[in-house]
Amino acid sequence: MAFVTRIFGLSCTLAIVVPLAAVAPVTAETTDDVAKFYRGKTVNAVVGYGPGSTFELYLRILTRHIGRHIPGNPTVVLQQMPGAGSLKATNYLAAVAPKDGSVFGMINPVNTIEPLIDPKNSRFDPRTFQWLGSLNSEISTCGFWSKDLRTLDDLKKREIVFGSTGPASGSTVDAKMLGALVGLKIRVVTGYPTLNDIRLAAERGETDGFCGLLVSALKTDYWDQYKSGRVTVPVQMGLAKHPEFGHIPNAYDLAKSEEDRQLFRLIFGPWTYGRPLYAPPGTDPARLAALRAALVATLKDPAYREEAQKINMELQSLPPETIAKLVDQILRTPAPVVERARQVLGVANR
Repeated sequence: MAFVTRIFGLSCTLAIVVPLAAVAPVTAETTDDVAKFYRGKTVNAVVGYGPGSTFELYLRILTRHIGRHIPGNPTVVLQQMPGAGSLKATNYLAAVAPKDGSVFGMINPVNTIEPLIDPKNSRFDPRTFQWLGSLNSEISTCGFWSKDLRTLDDLKKREIVFGSTGPASGSTVDAKMLGALVGLKIRVVTGYPTLNDIRLAAERGETDGFCGLLVSALKTDYWDQYKSGRVTVPVQMGLAKHPEFGHIPNAYDLAKSEEDRQLFRLIFGPWTYGRPLYAPPGTDPARLAALRAALVATLKDPAYREEAQKINMELQSLPPETIAKLVDQILRTPAPVVERARQVLGVANR
């Protein structure tokens, strides 16, 4: 399967400020050198979440297959590094992890706007990340277990209690931004280890549900509950509607001004590259090229695709150059829009 390049309304013709990588020419000698390096090695695949997260699930399944397609066939091991909505892992990959090709990882794409929103919590520039690609292009939604929350109009009738995994997580950012754009009265309760813990809290009546529920997670983790009506999804937040959920209102269509649309693109645009993989800045060019090629080969691998299909996992992959263009575009958001986002998210005075 080739990489999908349809990008839900974002332009892909902008110049890239930082080169993707100084990739070395592929020759028999470099291939042999790469294979020699990886032979007998362990490659760590870092994910910023623990078990129960769809990010962890996506990367865990990938690790079972990608080693066959890396020269030298190294062992690829999943390394869980939860914390701060994946910011801990993002900072590690950007500033601490080895640059020899022995480490790559999957991060929450929302982290790529942290240098704009809350620079004190981010020690990285996403334009320097050595992207491998993304396993899926995502659209965010909100899921509710409270029986009185069935439609977008229902959300406007009372205060909504959202659960969250952390201040910088998609569950917090998406809830606060949806509230500001649509005019909801909300309260965000942070500190839940995983979205599944928030689901359990919602079933106990402690919260109403959560935002940051990606369509792919809905389909892998909550599909039976959704089809039975136990969980409802009254709104989606994408630059275009998900093709399977055309009946669900899109918050982007409700934006009242160009500034609202710019704010929406800043916050929800990163979900377009929803399951991104990258190697640390400065990673050896030949090994970086090998990791990128291995990802492409894995996406075509019948065994990998069969395993993904068994659990209803979406695969709408994006190539590294597309991610880099989208990141650059989002990071060019005008300063007044960024300041408004910081006000909404409560980080303006930090």
